[in-house]
Amino acid sequence: MKKLIWVGIIVAAIMLVVGCGDKAEEQSVAEKAVEGAKDAAEKTTEMVKDAAEKTGEMAKEAVEEGKEAASAAMEWTKEKMDEYLGAMGEQLSGFTDKFGDLQAKAKGLSGDAKMKFDEQFAALNAKKDEASSAFAALKESSGETWAAAKEKLDMIMAELAELYEKIMANFKE
Repeated sequence: MKKLIWVGIIVAAIMLVVGCGDKAEEQSVAEKAVEGAKDAAEKTTEMVKDAAEKTGEMAKEAVEEGKEAASAAMEWTKEKMDEYLGAMGEQLSGFTDKFGDLQAKAKGLSGDAKMKFDEQFAALNAKKDEASSAFAALKESSGETWAAAKEKLDMIMAELAELYEKIMANFKE
């Protein structure tokens, strides 16, 4: 019977050693898994930081490129506006010279022809004054109002040219 007790104690001890060995092995696997998870978390954090830095740099570059493009577009637009204003200024000055020529041609007119010319010339001068006002308004406008002011000046200048041609046609007959 003593042998049986001793055999039971030995079996229990073996089971205890085997069981503890499994638990130690399980604990070691769990610790390795935790370490692996920590490493992965650190690497992921580094990758996210790197990506955030790169994204920030790319965003800054995009903003700078956008500013440069906007500046270039504004400069181009300003140049085109200045070119247009120069051309319209020359046209208005040209009409002043043409008006002098018209008056010289009209010196020989008398009676109804003179009265008709004076009426047409007064309308022509009024239209030129309107064009000069529209030109001055265009020079003072900017941005959104510039397009509307330009359109108005274009229309008035076309009317002015038409009136001038109409009067000139009377002298060609």
